[in-house]
Amino acid sequence: MACDNEYEENFENLRKLFSVKNIVSFKINRVKCSAGSSSGDNYMSVVKRLQIQGYSDCDDQNDKDEYILSLIIKRQIPSLSRRQLYRCDEAFCNEINAYNHIVPLLEQYMTDTIFPKCYYAGHDDMGEIIVLEDLKEIGYRMQNRLTGLELNCCELVMKQLAKLHAASIAAKQLDNKMFRDKCKQINEIVYCQEAEEFYKNILDTSIQESLNSLRASNVDDCLTEPIRLIEKLQYKLFSQIQNCITNSSDHMNVMCHGDLWVNNIMFTTSFANITTAATKIDTTSHESNHLYCSPCSVKFFDLQAMRYTSPVFDILHFIYTSTKRDLRELYTKHLLEIYYLALSANLEKQFVHSIAELDAIRSTFSLRNITDEYYKHVLYGLAISMWILPAVTFDPNNIPNLDMISEMNKSAKEIKCTQKLTPEYHSRLKDLALEFYQNGYLNFLLNND
Repeated sequence: MACDNEYEENFENLRKLFSVKNIVSFKINRVKCSAGSSSGDNYMSVVKRLQIQGYSDCDDQNDKDEYILSLIIKRQIPSLSRRQLYRCDEAFCNEINAYNHIVPLLEQYMTDTIFPKCYYAGHDDMGEIIVLEDLKEIGYRMQNRLTGLELNCCELVMKQLAKLHAASIAAKQLDNKMFRDKCKQINEIVYCQEAEEFYKNILDTSIQESLNSLRASNVDDCLTEPIRLIEKLQYKLFSQIQNCITNSSDHMNVMCHGDLWVNNIMFTTSFANITTAATKIDTTSHESNHLYCSPCSVKFFDLQAMRYTSPVFDILHFIYTSTKRDLRELYTKHLLEIYYLALSANLEKQFVHSIAELDAIRSTFSLRNITDEYYKHVLYGLAISMWILPAVTFDPNNIPNLDMISEMNKSAKEIKCTQKLTPEYHSRLKDLALEFYQNGYLNFLLNND
Protein backbone atom coordinates (compact mmCIF):
# COMPACT_ATOMS: atom_id res chain seq x y z
CA MET A 1 0.00 0.00 0.00
CA ALA A 2 1.34 3.42 -1.01
CA CYS A 3 0.40 6.06 1.57
CA ASP A 4 1.48 9.40 2.88
CA ASN A 5 2.07 8.80 6.60
CA GLU A 6 -0.71 11.15 7.68
CA TYR A 7 -3.22 9.28 5.54
CA GLU A 8 -1.94 5.74 6.01
CA GLU A 9 -4.45 2.89 6.19
CA ASN A 10 -4.00 -0.76 7.10
CA PHE A 11 -4.23 -2.70 3.84
CA GLU A 12 -5.51 -5.98 5.29
CA ASN A 13 -8.08 -4.16 7.39
CA LEU A 14 -9.45 -2.36 4.34
CA ARG A 15 -9.49 -5.50 2.23
CA LYS A 16 -11.42 -7.33 4.95
CA LEU A 17 -13.92 -4.48 5.41
CA PHE A 18 -14.51 -3.99 1.69
CA SER A 19 -15.07 -7.71 1.22
CA VAL A 20 -17.40 -8.20 4.19
CA LYS A 21 -19.48 -5.13 3.31
CA ASN A 22 -19.48 -5.93 -0.43
CA ILE A 23 -18.00 -2.55 -1.26
CA VAL A 24 -15.88 -4.02 -4.06
CA SER A 25 -16.54 -7.08 -6.21
CA PHE A 26 -12.94 -7.65 -7.27
CA LYS A 27 -9.70 -8.71 -5.61
CA ILE A 28 -7.72 -5.76 -4.28
CA ASN A 29 -3.99 -5.80 -4.93
CA ARG A 30 -3.06 -2.15 -4.34
CA VAL A 31 -4.43 0.84 -2.44
CA LYS A 32 -2.98 4.33 -2.77
CA CYS A 33 -3.88 6.82 -0.03
CA SER A 34 -3.79 10.61 -0.21
CA ALA A 35 -5.53 13.65 1.23
CA GLY A 36 -9.24 13.73 0.46
CA SER A 37 -9.64 17.45 1.05
CA SER A 38 -7.51 20.56 0.75
CA SER A 39 -5.61 21.93 3.71
CA GLY A 40 -7.95 23.82 6.01
CA ASP A 41 -11.13 22.43 4.45
CA ASN A 42 -11.88 19.93 7.19
CA TYR A 43 -11.63 20.45 10.93
CA MET A 44 -13.63 17.68 12.57
CA SER A 45 -12.28 14.52 10.90
CA VAL A 46 -9.53 13.14 8.67
CA VAL A 47 -10.64 12.79 5.05
CA LYS A 48 -8.70 10.41 2.81
CA ARG A 49 -8.90 9.50 -0.87
CA LEU A 50 -8.28 5.84 -1.71
CA GLN A 51 -7.29 4.76 -5.22
CA ILE A 52 -8.02 1.03 -5.26
CA GLN A 53 -6.63 -1.23 -7.96
CA GLY A 54 -7.59 -4.86 -8.44
CA TYR A 55 -8.68 -7.57 -10.81
CA SER A 56 -11.58 -9.94 -11.32
CA ASP A 57 -11.66 -13.16 -9.34
CA CYS A 58 -11.18 -15.90 -11.93
CA ASP A 59 -8.69 -18.69 -12.51
CA ASP A 60 -7.69 -17.77 -16.06
CA GLN A 61 -4.99 -15.12 -15.87
CA ASN A 62 -5.70 -14.01 -19.44
CA ASP A 63 -9.38 -13.33 -18.70
CA LYS A 64 -8.82 -11.23 -15.60
CA ASP A 65 -10.21 -7.72 -15.90
CA GLU A 66 -8.46 -4.84 -14.17
CA TYR A 67 -10.44 -2.47 -11.96
CA ILE A 68 -9.73 0.98 -10.54
CA LEU A 69 -12.03 2.52 -7.94
CA SER A 70 -11.69 5.80 -6.08
CA LEU A 71 -13.34 6.19 -2.67
CA ILE A 72 -13.42 8.75 0.12
CA ILE A 73 -13.10 7.59 3.71
CA LYS A 74 -13.48 9.61 6.87
CA ARG A 75 -11.68 8.76 10.09
CA GLN A 76 -11.57 10.19 13.56
CA ILE A 77 -8.87 12.76 14.31
CA PRO A 78 -5.94 10.98 16.03
CA SER A 79 -5.47 13.66 18.71
CA LEU A 80 -7.56 12.63 21.71
CA SER A 81 -7.36 16.07 23.33
CA ARG A 82 -8.63 17.73 20.15
CA ARG A 83 -11.44 15.21 19.83
CA GLN A 84 -12.53 15.83 23.41
CA LEU A 85 -12.26 19.62 23.27
CA TYR A 86 -14.00 20.04 19.91
CA ARG A 87 -16.52 17.23 20.57
CA CYS A 88 -15.42 15.37 17.45
CA ASP A 89 -16.63 11.99 18.77
CA GLU A 90 -20.21 13.24 19.08
CA ALA A 91 -20.06 14.76 15.60
CA PHE A 92 -18.64 11.62 14.00
CA CYS A 93 -21.23 9.41 15.70
CA ASN A 94 -23.98 11.73 14.50
CA GLU A 95 -22.75 11.52 10.91
CA ILE A 96 -22.64 7.72 11.06
CA ASN A 97 -26.24 7.71 12.27
CA ALA A 98 -27.23 10.24 9.61
CA TYR A 99 -25.92 7.99 6.82
CA ASN A 100 -27.43 4.85 8.36
CA HIS A 101 -30.85 6.19 9.34
CA ILE A 102 -31.73 9.63 7.98
CA VAL A 103 -30.33 9.50 4.45
CA PRO A 104 -31.94 6.14 3.49
CA LEU A 105 -35.29 7.36 4.80
CA LEU A 106 -35.18 10.68 2.95
CA GLU A 107 -33.98 9.06 -0.28
CA GLN A 108 -37.23 7.09 -0.39
CA TYR A 109 -38.96 10.41 -1.06
CA MET A 110 -36.50 11.75 -3.64
CA THR A 111 -36.32 11.03 -7.36
CA ASP A 112 -32.54 11.29 -7.13
CA THR A 113 -30.24 11.71 -4.17
CA ILE A 114 -28.55 14.92 -3.13
CA PHE A 115 -25.88 13.09 -1.09
CA PRO A 116 -22.79 11.09 -2.08
CA LYS A 117 -23.36 7.36 -2.07
CA CYS A 118 -22.44 5.88 1.30
CA TYR A 119 -20.95 2.39 1.06
CA TYR A 120 -20.54 1.94 4.80
CA ALA A 121 -20.78 3.98 7.99
CA GLY A 122 -19.82 2.34 11.25
CA HIS A 123 -16.78 0.67 12.79
CA ASP A 124 -13.94 -1.54 11.62
CA ASP A 125 -10.90 -2.94 13.43
CA MET A 126 -9.25 0.50 13.43
CA GLY A 127 -12.21 2.49 14.78
CA GLU A 128 -15.02 4.58 13.30
CA ILE A 129 -15.13 4.87 9.53
CA ILE A 130 -17.37 6.31 6.81
CA VAL A 131 -16.86 5.13 3.22
CA LEU A 132 -18.27 7.38 0.49
CA GLU A 133 -18.17 7.65 -3.27
CA ASP A 134 -15.54 10.06 -4.57
CA LEU A 135 -17.58 12.90 -6.03
CA LYS A 136 -14.50 14.35 -7.69
CA GLU A 137 -14.19 11.21 -9.83
CA ILE A 138 -17.63 11.83 -11.31
CA GLY A 139 -17.05 15.47 -12.10
CA TYR A 140 -18.01 17.33 -8.93
CA ARG A 141 -15.90 20.24 -7.77
CA MET A 142 -15.95 22.73 -4.91
CA GLN A 143 -16.37 26.41 -5.69
CA ASN A 144 -13.97 29.13 -4.62
CA ARG A 145 -15.14 30.11 -1.15
CA LEU A 146 -13.35 33.48 -1.28
CA THR A 147 -15.35 34.85 -4.21
CA GLY A 148 -18.78 33.98 -2.85
CA LEU A 149 -21.18 31.87 -4.87
CA GLU A 150 -22.82 33.37 -7.93
CA LEU A 151 -26.57 33.52 -8.41
CA ASN A 152 -26.86 30.43 -10.63
CA CYS A 153 -25.06 28.31 -8.03
CA CYS A 154 -27.27 29.71 -5.26
CA GLU A 155 -30.42 28.94 -7.24
CA LEU A 156 -29.30 25.35 -7.69
CA VAL A 157 -28.53 24.99 -3.97
CA MET A 158 -31.97 26.39 -3.08
CA LYS A 159 -33.65 23.83 -5.35
CA GLN A 160 -31.68 20.95 -3.84
CA LEU A 161 -32.26 22.20 -0.32
CA ALA A 162 -35.98 22.32 -1.08
CA LYS A 163 -35.73 18.71 -2.26
CA LEU A 164 -34.14 17.72 1.07
CA HIS A 165 -36.77 19.51 3.12
CA ALA A 166 -39.66 18.26 0.96
CA ALA A 167 -38.48 14.67 1.50
CA SER A 168 -38.49 15.32 5.24
CA ILE A 169 -42.01 16.78 5.13
CA ALA A 170 -43.25 13.82 3.08
CA ALA A 171 -41.65 11.29 5.42
CA LYS A 172 -43.17 13.01 8.45
CA GLN A 173 -46.64 13.14 6.89
CA LEU A 174 -46.74 9.73 5.22
CA ASP A 175 -44.95 7.60 7.84
CA ASN A 176 -44.82 9.68 10.99
CA LYS A 177 -43.83 6.89 13.37
CA MET A 178 -40.89 5.81 11.22
CA PHE A 179 -39.83 9.42 10.78
CA ARG A 180 -39.91 10.11 14.52
CA ASP A 181 -37.99 6.91 15.26
CA LYS A 182 -35.28 7.84 12.77
CA CYS A 183 -35.04 11.39 14.10
CA LYS A 184 -34.23 9.95 17.53
CA GLN A 185 -31.06 8.43 16.05
CA ILE A 186 -29.39 11.80 15.68
CA ASN A 187 -28.62 14.39 18.34
CA GLU A 188 -28.11 18.12 18.46
CA ILE A 189 -24.33 18.55 18.71
CA VAL A 190 -23.96 22.35 18.88
CA TYR A 191 -26.92 23.89 20.71
CA CYS A 192 -27.31 21.17 23.33
CA GLN A 193 -26.64 21.57 27.05
CA GLU A 194 -23.54 19.35 26.93
CA ALA A 195 -21.87 21.52 24.28
CA GLU A 196 -23.14 24.87 25.53
CA GLU A 197 -20.00 26.02 27.34
CA PHE A 198 -17.69 25.17 24.45
CA TYR A 199 -19.71 26.58 21.56
CA LYS A 200 -20.90 29.64 23.47
CA ASN A 201 -17.28 30.52 24.12
CA ILE A 202 -16.40 29.94 20.47
CA LEU A 203 -19.22 32.22 19.32
CA ASP A 204 -18.46 34.88 21.95
CA THR A 205 -14.81 34.86 20.87
CA SER A 206 -15.78 35.09 17.20
CA ILE A 207 -18.01 38.08 17.92
CA GLN A 208 -15.24 39.75 19.92
CA GLU A 209 -12.84 39.30 16.99
CA SER A 210 -15.54 40.72 14.72
CA LEU A 211 -15.92 43.77 16.94
CA ASN A 212 -12.15 44.28 17.00
CA SER A 213 -12.14 44.18 13.21
CA LEU A 214 -15.06 46.60 12.92
CA ARG A 215 -13.39 49.09 15.28
CA ALA A 216 -10.23 48.98 13.17
CA SER A 217 -12.29 49.52 10.00
CA ASN A 218 -14.31 52.39 11.50
CA VAL A 219 -12.20 55.18 10.00
CA ASP A 220 -15.19 57.31 8.96
CA ASP A 221 -17.48 56.52 11.92
CA CYS A 222 -19.95 54.68 9.66
CA LEU A 223 -19.61 51.61 11.88
CA THR A 224 -19.99 53.34 15.24
CA GLU A 225 -23.69 52.59 15.65
CA PRO A 226 -23.52 49.01 14.25
CA ILE A 227 -20.68 48.31 16.71
CA ARG A 228 -22.72 49.67 19.61
CA LEU A 229 -25.72 47.52 18.70
CA ILE A 230 -23.67 44.35 18.15
CA GLU A 231 -22.01 44.89 21.54
CA LYS A 232 -25.45 44.87 23.16
CA LEU A 233 -26.24 41.56 21.44
CA GLN A 234 -22.86 39.90 21.91
CA TYR A 235 -23.38 37.75 24.99
CA LYS A 236 -27.05 37.03 24.27
CA LEU A 237 -26.61 35.59 20.80
CA PHE A 238 -25.81 31.99 21.66
CA SER A 239 -28.70 31.53 24.08
CA GLN A 240 -31.13 33.25 21.71
CA ILE A 241 -30.13 31.02 18.80
CA GLN A 242 -30.09 27.95 21.03
CA ASN A 243 -33.66 28.70 22.08
CA CYS A 244 -34.83 29.32 18.51
CA ILE A 245 -33.30 26.12 17.12
CA THR A 246 -34.24 23.76 19.92
CA ASN A 247 -37.73 25.17 20.54
CA SER A 248 -38.92 25.82 17.00
CA SER A 249 -42.53 24.98 16.17
CA ASP A 250 -42.89 21.30 15.23
CA HIS A 251 -45.49 21.89 12.52
CA MET A 252 -42.88 23.67 10.39
CA ASN A 253 -39.83 21.62 11.40
CA VAL A 254 -37.91 19.50 8.91
CA MET A 255 -34.71 17.47 8.92
CA CYS A 256 -32.02 20.05 8.18
CA HIS A 257 -28.46 19.63 6.93
CA GLY A 258 -27.26 21.81 9.80
CA ASP A 259 -23.95 22.99 8.33
CA LEU A 260 -24.69 23.99 4.75
CA TRP A 261 -21.93 26.25 3.50
CA VAL A 262 -19.67 26.39 0.48
CA ASN A 263 -17.15 23.91 1.96
CA ASN A 264 -19.84 21.22 2.23
CA ILE A 265 -21.22 21.58 -1.29
CA MET A 266 -19.88 20.30 -4.63
CA PHE A 267 -21.10 21.15 -8.13
CA THR A 268 -20.84 19.75 -11.61
CA THR A 269 -20.76 22.23 -14.46
CA SER A 270 -21.46 22.17 -18.18
CA PHE A 271 -20.17 24.39 -20.96
CA ALA A 272 -22.44 25.80 -23.64
CA ASN A 273 -22.05 28.18 -26.54
CA ILE A 274 -24.12 31.26 -25.80
CA THR A 275 -24.88 33.48 -28.80
CA THR A 276 -25.09 37.16 -27.95
CA ALA A 277 -25.94 40.11 -30.15
CA ALA A 278 -23.60 43.10 -30.07
CA THR A 279 -24.56 46.45 -31.60
CA LYS A 280 -21.98 48.45 -33.54
CA ILE A 281 -21.81 52.24 -33.63
CA ASP A 282 -23.47 52.28 -37.07
CA THR A 283 -26.45 50.44 -35.46
CA THR A 284 -25.86 47.26 -37.48
CA SER A 285 -25.59 44.18 -35.33
CA HIS A 286 -23.37 41.14 -35.29
CA GLU A 287 -23.48 37.92 -33.30
CA SER A 288 -20.69 36.47 -31.20
CA ASN A 289 -20.34 33.13 -29.42
CA HIS A 290 -19.15 32.77 -25.83
CA LEU A 291 -18.44 29.70 -23.76
CA TYR A 292 -20.55 29.82 -20.63
CA CYS A 293 -19.90 27.60 -17.64
CA SER A 294 -23.12 26.73 -15.84
CA PRO A 295 -23.64 24.60 -12.69
CA CYS A 296 -25.93 21.69 -13.49
CA SER A 297 -26.01 19.51 -10.37
CA VAL A 298 -25.02 19.72 -6.72
CA LYS A 299 -24.37 17.38 -3.80
CA PHE A 300 -24.35 18.07 -0.07
CA PHE A 301 -22.01 16.28 2.35
CA ASP A 302 -20.60 16.51 5.91
CA LEU A 303 -23.77 15.54 7.76
CA GLN A 304 -22.51 15.60 11.35
CA ALA A 305 -24.69 18.58 12.33
CA MET A 306 -28.02 17.33 10.95
CA ARG A 307 -30.88 18.48 13.14
CA TYR A 308 -34.67 18.63 13.24
CA THR A 309 -35.69 22.29 13.24
CA SER A 310 -37.07 25.10 11.08
CA PRO A 311 -35.92 24.96 7.42
CA VAL A 312 -34.94 28.63 7.46
CA PHE A 313 -31.86 27.84 9.56
CA ASP A 314 -30.44 25.89 6.61
CA ILE A 315 -31.30 28.76 4.27
CA LEU A 316 -29.79 31.40 6.55
CA HIS A 317 -26.70 29.28 7.20
CA PHE A 318 -26.07 28.89 3.48
CA ILE A 319 -26.83 32.46 2.42
CA TYR A 320 -24.81 34.17 5.16
CA THR A 321 -21.71 31.97 4.85
CA SER A 322 -21.53 31.43 1.10
CA THR A 323 -22.60 34.70 -0.53
CA LYS A 324 -21.56 38.33 -0.43
CA ARG A 325 -23.67 41.32 0.50
CA ASP A 326 -24.35 42.56 -3.04
CA LEU A 327 -25.95 39.24 -3.99
CA ARG A 328 -27.98 39.09 -0.77
CA GLU A 329 -29.28 42.63 -1.26
CA LEU A 330 -30.40 41.95 -4.82
CA TYR A 331 -31.56 38.35 -4.71
CA THR A 332 -32.56 37.13 -1.23
CA LYS A 333 -36.29 37.40 -1.99
CA HIS A 334 -35.69 35.75 -5.36
CA LEU A 335 -33.84 32.85 -3.72
CA LEU A 336 -36.63 32.38 -1.18
CA GLU A 337 -39.10 32.23 -4.05
CA ILE A 338 -36.91 29.69 -5.89
CA TYR A 339 -36.85 27.60 -2.71
CA TYR A 340 -40.61 27.85 -2.24
CA LEU A 341 -41.42 26.88 -5.84
CA ALA A 342 -39.05 23.89 -5.71
CA LEU A 343 -40.45 22.81 -2.33
CA SER A 344 -44.00 23.00 -3.66
CA ALA A 345 -43.11 21.08 -6.83
CA ASN A 346 -41.40 18.30 -4.87
CA LEU A 347 -44.29 18.02 -2.44
CA GLU A 348 -46.74 17.77 -5.34
CA LYS A 349 -44.98 14.61 -6.51
CA GLN A 350 -45.44 13.00 -3.08
CA PHE A 351 -49.06 14.00 -2.48
CA VAL A 352 -50.49 13.56 -5.97
CA HIS A 353 -53.33 11.40 -4.59
CA SER A 354 -54.07 13.59 -1.59
CA ILE A 355 -54.86 17.11 -2.78
CA ALA A 356 -56.39 18.21 0.53
CA GLU A 357 -53.26 17.18 2.44
CA LEU A 358 -51.07 18.87 -0.17
CA ASP A 359 -53.04 22.11 0.14
CA ALA A 360 -52.67 22.06 3.93
CA ILE A 361 -48.91 21.54 3.68
CA ARG A 362 -48.58 24.28 1.07
CA SER A 363 -50.48 26.59 3.38
CA THR A 364 -48.00 25.87 6.19
CA PHE A 365 -45.01 26.29 3.89
CA SER A 366 -46.33 29.26 1.94
CA LEU A 367 -43.89 31.80 0.54
CA ARG A 368 -45.15 34.35 3.04
CA ASN A 369 -44.64 32.00 6.01
CA ILE A 370 -41.16 31.01 4.82
CA THR A 371 -40.22 34.67 4.30
CA ASP A 372 -41.60 35.71 7.70
CA GLU A 373 -39.74 32.85 9.37
CA TYR A 374 -36.53 33.80 7.57
CA TYR A 375 -36.55 37.40 8.79
CA LYS A 376 -37.77 36.40 12.24
CA HIS A 377 -34.58 34.36 12.67
CA VAL A 378 -32.20 36.56 10.62
CA LEU A 379 -30.13 36.98 13.81
CA TYR A 380 -28.83 33.47 13.10
CA GLY A 381 -27.35 34.75 9.83
CA LEU A 382 -25.38 37.41 11.68
CA ALA A 383 -24.04 34.96 14.25
CA ILE A 384 -23.14 32.16 11.85
CA SER A 385 -21.43 34.58 9.48
CA MET A 386 -19.22 36.03 12.23
CA TRP A 387 -18.51 32.47 13.38
CA ILE A 388 -17.68 30.96 9.99
CA LEU A 389 -16.09 33.92 8.16
CA PRO A 390 -12.57 33.21 9.46
CA ALA A 391 -12.82 29.71 7.93
CA VAL A 392 -14.29 31.05 4.69
CA THR A 393 -11.59 33.69 4.23
CA PHE A 394 -8.57 32.00 5.82
CA ASP A 395 -5.03 32.35 4.54
CA PRO A 396 -3.96 28.84 3.40
CA ASN A 397 -0.40 29.68 4.42
CA ASN A 398 -1.42 30.42 8.00
CA ILE A 399 -3.75 27.66 9.16
CA PRO A 400 -4.00 27.29 12.95
CA ASN A 401 -2.73 24.04 14.45
CA LEU A 402 -5.83 22.72 16.20
CA ASP A 403 -3.96 19.81 17.76
CA MET A 404 -1.53 22.21 19.44
CA ILE A 405 -4.36 24.51 20.53
CA SER A 406 -6.14 21.53 22.08
CA GLU A 407 -3.02 20.45 23.98
CA MET A 408 -2.45 23.96 25.32
CA ASN A 409 -6.10 24.74 26.16
CA LYS A 410 -7.90 22.15 28.22
CA SER A 411 -11.20 24.02 28.50
CA ALA A 412 -13.40 25.98 26.13
CA LYS A 413 -12.88 29.26 28.01
CA GLU A 414 -9.15 29.20 27.32
CA ILE A 415 -9.47 29.04 23.51
CA LYS A 416 -8.63 32.27 21.72
CA CYS A 417 -8.45 33.07 18.03
CA THR A 418 -4.92 32.42 16.76
CA GLN A 419 -5.75 32.59 13.07
CA LYS A 420 -4.44 35.46 10.96
CA LEU A 421 -7.48 37.37 9.73
CA THR A 422 -7.27 38.43 6.09
CA PRO A 423 -8.28 41.65 4.27
CA GLU A 424 -11.17 39.69 2.74
CA TYR A 425 -12.40 38.85 6.23
CA HIS A 426 -12.34 42.49 7.31
CA SER A 427 -14.07 43.64 4.11
CA ARG A 428 -16.88 41.09 4.31
CA LEU A 429 -17.39 41.68 8.02
CA LYS A 430 -17.79 45.41 7.45
CA ASP A 431 -20.37 44.69 4.73
CA LEU A 432 -22.19 42.32 7.09
CA ALA A 433 -22.41 44.87 9.91
CA LEU A 434 -23.62 47.61 7.58
CA GLU A 435 -26.16 45.26 6.00
CA PHE A 436 -27.70 44.38 9.36
CA TYR A 437 -27.68 47.99 10.51
CA GLN A 438 -28.93 49.66 7.33
CA ASN A 439 -31.71 47.11 6.87
CA GLY A 440 -32.85 47.68 10.45
CA TYR A 441 -32.19 44.11 11.58
CA LEU A 442 -30.09 45.08 14.61
CA ASN A 443 -32.66 47.50 16.02
CA PHE A 444 -35.45 45.05 15.30
CA LEU A 445 -33.63 42.26 17.13
CA LEU A 446 -32.89 44.43 20.16
CA ASN A 447 -36.43 45.83 20.33
CA ASN A 448 -37.87 42.31 20.23
CA ASP A 449 -35.44 40.84 22.75
